[in-house]
Amino acid sequence: MKISIHELKDLTSIEFDANYSKHIESIVDFIDIKPAHIKGTLRMIENELVCDLHVDVETVLACSKTLKPVNHSMSFDAEIIFGDSEDADYPLTETIDLSDIIFGYIISEKPFTIYHPDAIETSFEKEKSPHPAFADLDKLLKK
Repeated sequence: MKISIHELKDLTSIEFDANYSKHIESIVDFIDIKPAHIKGTLRMIENELVCDLHVDVETVLACSKTLKPVNHSMSFDAEIIFGDSEDADYPLTETIDLSDIIFGYIISEKPFTIYHPDAIETSFEKEKSPHPAFADLDKLLKK
């Protein structure tokens, strides 16, 4: 969603859906993403725009062990400040594209690892056999 500075005088709140299916094509662990629902408030404070946003999105991620699809829902809040001060996250330009910025937040909120229920019992490491000099000691420990 693109917002121009001239529209900000009339807007105090926003609510829209953003489709990110094209954005995830180059991201390996995303299998699918439903349209994200974004709602929030907009406030002009001096020369800064403060956006308090709430994002809800349903995703399908690849399991970290087996690559099986795992449904994952995300819900998070974000405060984004546009302006020229040190506290600002982004510069305040003539038009602001919130959709791309929110996609960056979705990527950062995504878990690093996620497991399919079947993956908990899956192990890819082979059991190591002891050195032949210690084989008899290993038998003592397994009694």
